[in-house]
Amino acid sequence: MKIKRSLQYTRHRGFVWSSIIFLIVIISCFIYVLFLYLDLKDSKTEGFAETKKQILQATSIEKIDEIRKFNGEEAYHVIFGTTDNNKQQIIFYPLQKKKKELTTIDQSDIITEEAIKKEWRQQCSSCEFIKITPALVNDKPLWELSYRDEANRYVLDYLSIYDGSRYEQYRFKQMFK
Repeated sequence: MKIKRSLQYTRHRGFVWSSIIFLIVIISCFIYVLFLYLDLKDSKTEGFAETKKQILQATSIEKIDEIRKFNGEEAYHVIFGTTDNNKQQIIFYPLQKKKKELTTIDQSDIITEEAIKKEWRQQCSSCEFIKITPALVNDKPLWELSYRDEANRYVLDYLSIYDGSRYEQYRFKQMFK
């Protein structure tokens, strides 16, 4: 009888220790994933605070509504802001160049994101939309439209920010599954 109790106690103790170790491993994995996520999120918005400070000092922008990043041949921070006389502007802030030559566009002069997406949706109803962002390619302001087409290709479509005409388009086939 005593041996049976001792065996049950040992099994119970082994189960408790296994459960504690399993719980520690799960919690450690969760903490690791959380730190990885936060690090990736921080790297995605790296430099935004410095860009915001520079734009507020060097331009007539008084309020910054949003900052995005565009990576083309050159990388830019794309700033959506409002001037002191309530004019909405988009500013392309180059990241690599020492001398910062800003490209500024009045939002009243361009086709809106919504209008571009609506036109795109009419042309490609079976496509899967990914994102749209302002782009600067060869000093031309464009909309960069990213989506998957009906053939499941990843497409980067560059459209004029002023009239919506196509500047260039890249279609990428998936090589590995």
